[in-house]
Amino acid sequence: MQSSEIRAFDTPENLKKFLEEEISKLRSLLGDYLRRLEEIRLKADRMKKAHDALSKIAGEKQMPSFEGREVDLTGMKVLVNPSPKQETEVVEDLVKALQGKLDALQKIRKAIDPLTTFEGGIVTISAVLVDNVPIRLMVYLKP
Repeated sequence: MQSSEIRAFDTPENLKKFLEEEISKLRSLLGDYLRRLEEIRLKADRMKKAHDALSKIAGEKQMPSFEGREVDLTGMKVLVNPSPKQETEVVEDLVKALQGKLDALQKIRKAIDPLTTFEGGIVTISAVLVDNVPIRLMVYLKP
């Protein structure tokens, strides 16, 4: 579920500060998930090697998979006992989404630089935010 709001900023610098704080939070969060992803990938690799070894020992070409079960809960996917491979896919999707949000915020921060050249108090900004990403700005010039 996305959160949406309109937030007012007294100056373009305050909007830029808000964006920089969001970028900083996202970078930290992204770093945490990338570390977690690496741990899960290592675990998935160990599980695959163990599965392959068991296949050789059992003399079977196709061993049963240890994949978790996916259940649909009113439109939400629920993984019951996800395998490391499934967990990797989930975290990879999350990392891609966070990276996309980070890229968008960085582009917006750069795009609003011209607004910071206005003299103090002459411009206020209202931003329509969806998940703390501006999707529309309303710039008000004061006389």
